[in-house]
Amino acid sequence: MEKSEGSIVETRKELMVSLSGDAQPTLRTAHFIKPSITSSIDENTPKHPSHYNSLPSKFEPKRWPLRITFHGWRYPQRKWKEWVDKMAALHETTWRKVGIYQAVMSSLYQIGRNDDLLLGLAEKWCFETNTFIFPWGEATITLEDILVAGYSVLGSSVFSPPETEELKEAEQKLMEIRKHLRQSKAKKVNHHSWIKYVMENNSEVEHEAFLSLWLSRFVFPSLPFMGISIHLYPIAVCLARGIKIALGPALLASIYRDLRLLKKTILALSNLEYFEDDNDDQKLELTIWSPFHIVQVWAWERFTKLQPKPNVTDFEVPRLARWHNVNSSTVRNVSLALDSEGSFQWRPYATAVVSLCYKIYGDEEKWVLVDVDEESKSFTRCLRACELVGIGCVEQYSPHRVAMQFGMDQDLPGPVKRRNETQELSWKCFDKQIKNAMLYIPSRHRKPDVTLRYLEWWKQSGPQPFVRHSEDSSIMAHSGA
Repeated sequence: MEKSEGSIVETRKELMVSLSGDAQPTLRTAHFIKPSITSSIDENTPKHPSHYNSLPSKFEPKRWPLRITFHGWRYPQRKWKEWVDKMAALHETTWRKVGIYQAVMSSLYQIGRNDDLLLGLAEKWCFETNTFIFPWGEATITLEDILVAGYSVLGSSVFSPPETEELKEAEQKLMEIRKHLRQSKAKKVNHHSWIKYVMENNSEVEHEAFLSLWLSRFVFPSLPFMGISIHLYPIAVCLARGIKIALGPALLASIYRDLRLLKKTILALSNLEYFEDDNDDQKLELTIWSPFHIVQVWAWERFTKLQPKPNVTDFEVPRLARWHNVNSSTVRNVSLALDSEGSFQWRPYATAVVSLCYKIYGDEEKWVLVDVDEESKSFTRCLRACELVGIGCVEQYSPHRVAMQFGMDQDLPGPVKRRNETQELSWKCFDKQIKNAMLYIPSRHRKPDVTLRYLEWWKQSGPQPFVRHSEDSSIMAHSGA
């Protein structure tokens, strides 16, 4: 039986070679994420992503007239741990049911920001493919990374959560809290006043109020700064009642959106012919609203040369705990480290058998039905090329371009039809169920390769290592929160 039939993974014999090309090609059975191009390189070969938005060779980012505000990079405020501990004791079972337990508990940790690394990654971003383009290959933040961070990829959409009279009543009670705070002496609703009022008044919607603040501060921060978004009330109410909402794809969509905005700003700056140092009037200002610490942690998990010494943890705590308050020393040459293929770990979660609750990969490869359990359903979502529907944005998701991150082999990436005419249509495609199909799950020990035609395509038209022309290759003058 052809196990790949009807699935999102196809199996066939191909001439395979390591990505570095340091060994002879071998004909073997390989596993690919659809869609891929199986013909030889010709006029139908996809355009190499490095051609979309390259930077000039003499670009000196240390002199950028740019001021970036990371509003989505939030630390726990006073009384937050007390509130988390109280709510976890009462609602841990519900949080695990809707797939947010690890994410909520992660809000207790602090990740020191490294601007050099973040902007070095942004230089490599291609907003046509939503991937990082390195000289040695293509990689990106995937739904698997978001899943490991504690956010479900299953459930209802964030833009149309279920509605019942009971849910509407709970939303109305949250609105009443908001109204009370606006009529108070301070006349404003912010995170501090919200925590203080709800905790002191034993509100009957305390759980919903807690989740509203968590969503507004740590998941989908937006204007007004430090406000509690009324648009997130319906999501909070659903989660509090055990109704699963797919926060993962919406969160990743917001990160992709902000990486695109940051890269476009970098490209705009690279075209400036002249600007005065320390002239605040000439500085461009950019606000990053998404939880951008996920971008930095993604890099720390993979680039050994950029990685600070992680904390020792076990599977009882979120993966993010590995990076809580670690000493993030500044690497002198961020770009050089990013350009080094030898320092990149394709599958950091596959080998994390002790410090990770996410255990889709076993010691042996296997075929399972895609709808056999939530774990396989979630993994299927991570592998399927589609569009991610966020709050006010729709972003392309292309796991078939970075198949090696899932332990799959890499072939020329095939085209994916975009369906973002409406949020509803994009969500319908994302949420489409696959019935009675088999899913290949690689062993955690598997080392994937690329097809010979992929390697030839990459080397013929791919990017060359970026050499800076400044004495110091650091990206900004300082790093820090």
